[in-house]
Parts: sequence; structure tokens; C-alpha cells
Amino acid sequence: MQVQFVCLLLGLISAVELSASLDFYQKHVIGFMHPDECTTVMQMRHIRGHFGTCKKVNTFLLGAHQRVQNICAGISGQRSFSFNVVVCKHQFSLRPGCRYVGQRHDNRIVVIKCKHGVPVHLG
Repeated sequence: MQVQFVCLLLGLISAVELSASLDFYQKHVIGFMHPDECTTVMQMRHIRGHFGTCKKVNTFLLGAHQRVQNICAGISGQRSFSFNVVVCKHQFSLRPGCRYVGQRHDNRIVVIKCKHGVPVHLG
């Protein structure tokens, strides 16, 4: 009975980490986008701040899906790497019409928090 409980607990922990990883990719990884597309991308991906407010700032890593996987493979902890990014900043507006202005930065150093081999937070 204890073995079954431990297996169930490990499965739940893995599901939580998988959910956090999928959330990371949804919020921060994109193949390509132009800075002028911030409002559209933020709306299409349903990216919000706390309590559904307009998120103040969101960073997208460009073309980085496989690279992020490789960075986090087999580790837990924070890793710093250089990425091409688009930073979307909220302009004064209220929901539901959150408006963003974007700026591209090449070779920006970003910190990725990895947990059990998957990305969970961009710092």
C-alpha cells in the first residue's frame, strides 16, 4: 500500500512540473515574432498578470524551444544564457484591451530556473 502511495505522489509531482514547464513555454518561447506583435501574441496566448490583470512585462525567447530543453536537461537550478528576445511592456490600458509595446534585444542574458530537467521560470 505504501509503495502505491509513493508512486501516486511521484506521479502528481511529475504532473505539476510538466504543467509548470508547459506554462513556461506558453508564456516565454516563440519561434519568431516582431516587436509590433506583442499585443496580439499576449492576447492569443492568454498571458495575464495576477488576478487576470494586464501583465506588466513579458519576455519571449525567440526560436529557442530546443535550446531551452537542452539547457535544462537533467538539472535543477538556475542557468544564465544569451538569447534573442522580444520584451513586451504593458502600456496604460485596462482589461480586456491590454496593449503592449515591444522591443527586440539580441544576445540578452536571461536566467532560466530549471526543476528536474524542465524549465519552470524565467527571471
